[in-house]
Amino acid sequence: MTGRSRYIGFRKEGEYGTAETDPSIRYEDAVCSIQPNLNWMISEPVAKRAYEKRAMGLYRAQGPIGDFDVTPEGIIGDLLMGIFGSEETPDNPETDVYTHEFVPADTIPSYTVRVGGEIEERVLPGCLIEELTLKYKAGAFLKANATVYSGFPETADTIVAAPTIDTIQPFTQIDDLVNFIVGTDATAEGKLSELTLTIKNNIPFSEGDLSGRTFSQIRVGQRTVTGTMTVAFDNDDVYDDFIAGTPFDLTATLQGDLIGESETYRNLLRVKLFNCQYLRDGTPPIRTQNEILKINAAFQAFYNAGEAREVEAFLQNSIAAY
Repeated sequence: MTGRSRYIGFRKEGEYGTAETDPSIRYEDAVCSIQPNLNWMISEPVAKRAYEKRAMGLYRAQGPIGDFDVTPEGIIGDLLMGIFGSEETPDNPETDVYTHEFVPADTIPSYTVRVGGEIEERVLPGCLIEELTLKYKAGAFLKANATVYSGFPETADTIVAAPTIDTIQPFTQIDDLVNFIVGTDATAEGKLSELTLTIKNNIPFSEGDLSGRTFSQIRVGQRTVTGTMTVAFDNDDVYDDFIAGTPFDLTATLQGDLIGESETYRNLLRVKLFNCQYLRDGTPPIRTQNEILKINAAFQAFYNAGEAREVEAFLQNSIAAY
């Protein structure tokens, strides 16, 4: 198997739909299944029983990048930039320590995605991030998955024999470098056992125009920010908020190893949702005595006028910019 490898890599494009050839691409240790669809147009025959007329329709490729352990300098920053659309860069606190604040925008960037499959590399230009999900679970690494759309036909390239995969330890939820705050409850991490956050751009990907087969313009729909949390029923706070329709903010903060030679600053990922509303599943089902009573609460974040957004993410690492 010498010289063969499997990988997925991201590089932000300077021009939408034009594949980037710059080698400074970030790779990830993740499975993916981004499948092309030629959407064949087939003419229904009338004069005879046999089908004979057909033409390729709108080119669309789409599929998931499936659950991978989130490292500070893998593709998580590219996915955050791709799903949010904008990066605000605050003052960097120390040499070689960089901070990135991702905030919602009405436009999103495109990426050239390279998928290595041992024999050849698939090059997918014009990729857009449709959906990003973060999964927090007790006793596990933070995991992420994403849905990627590409509306431009792919090409092939030579496989990368040894792609550079981030070797920094993934973010975890099993030490004192975590912080989960639900509303004003600073001890929420003691009640939460699982938390899932999903941001979706609702791209109208099935639409086309008269310019050809490609998805020629970057278009997005309504942004939705949703989540679910599994909470031990140690008190009735969540239940009361669910019944009363009380909104809340939610902050999830994870820290990792120290950055480079720094003695102070760590790799960090913080996601904050504003003006959240419990939607359903606000009561615990009754179980046997040897099971913890838990609430599986679904919620959605809504626009907060004071913050001028419904969600934001903050990433700190040694990468200068996304």
